[in-house]
Amino acid sequence: MQRDHIPAEVKRAVLVEAGHRCAIPTCRATTTEIAHIDPWAKSNDNSFENLIALCPNCHTRFDQKKEIDQQSIRMYKQNLSILNNRYGEFERRLFEILAKSGERVFVVGVGGDILVANAVKDGFFEDKHVEGMWLEIVGDNGYQKKFPMSFTFWVTDAGVEFIRRYASGVDISS
Repeated sequence: MQRDHIPAEVKRAVLVEAGHRCAIPTCRATTTEIAHIDPWAKSNDNSFENLIALCPNCHTRFDQKKEIDQQSIRMYKQNLSILNNRYGEFERRLFEILAKSGERVFVVGVGGDILVANAVKDGFFEDKHVEGMWLEIVGDNGYQKKFPMSFTFWVTDAGVEFIRRYASGVDISS
């Protein structure tokens, strides 16, 4: 049986889901291929649900060398869905950086509190309210407002566990 081509809109959706990067969080290489989670030869399935973006190296490690098992690939796919529906691009990149560095404290600039708001709401980061530089606005009518120029966050124990689970490809839904 001749292998069907994956429709362009399905390829695009799979690549967008992974941010045009390898779906494996410890890799995230920018050169990607579309991989079948259930092999096409067995499933004849080119659906979005059966496809994942992997770099050529991870694709080979999954398909040929069997160094990455199918259950892990399924978990990476499931985790992408959760991450993309709950967290912004800044939060997702921050999770990746913190997974690699192991840091527990980070500082973000103006507006950074908004960029990590969902992770704060979920209890993964805590604003330490460290005093720093402020911008003070004073209007002619006596209006005054101070805005912080930076925010210092602590990665909570729950955040450390979430990031560890995310980076290792374990289910992050709980």
